[in-house]
Amino acid sequence: MLKILKNIVLQDRLTRIRNKNIENIDFKDGLVEMGRYIAYEFQSTMDIEEVNVETTLASSKGIKIMEVDDVVVVAVLRAALPMADGVMSVFRQAEFGVVGVWREEIEPYQAEMGYIKIPDIENKTVIVVDPMLATGNTMNSVIKALIQRGSPQRIVLLNIIATEEGVEKVLENNSQVEIYTCSIENKLQDGYIVPGLGDAGDIAFGKPVD
Repeated sequence: MLKILKNIVLQDRLTRIRNKNIENIDFKDGLVEMGRYIAYEFQSTMDIEEVNVETTLASSKGIKIMEVDDVVVVAVLRAALPMADGVMSVFRQAEFGVVGVWREEIEPYQAEMGYIKIPDIENKTVIVVDPMLATGNTMNSVIKALIQRGSPQRIVLLNIIATEEGVEKVLENNSQVEIYTCSIENKLQDGYIVPGLGDAGDIAFGKPVD
């Protein structure tokens, strides 16, 4: 399942963080904010139940979101960390995990899992956060590692930008996965999305040295 989020606030923030002259602190703040808004969009898909609540004056009917107590947020290191902060501000009860994936810089851009530290995901809603879904190889490696460690109720990918190629590759291998993104962009150059954002990890945290 793919859902493209056309929310004008998200689209405004996406325009801001694309600017090549953006300061790293503003870029990180933008990722945090977009993570929060995307999380709210996803939260609206969760099951609810009707409940009664006592106000200071009378009884009133309301709703309770059912799945929020069984959520695990997984950040793909390192670009996803600011965005995951925004997601966690919405799912405050959620447990948290991280994965580190190394991807080759030449075609076919194969990805290998280098590190994974996650809590129990059995029957949980697992939200995987990564600003970019490019070739789909990284995300397929993450999903494979998750499934090897449990049977989640839902696997949800929250991305800011994705490509048709990446979406198709993920859904082809994992038809149960749900993908939420703000933009689909179909040009890949050296494994990066164009126009995209650039390297989100480098912009947010600085270019690493070898």
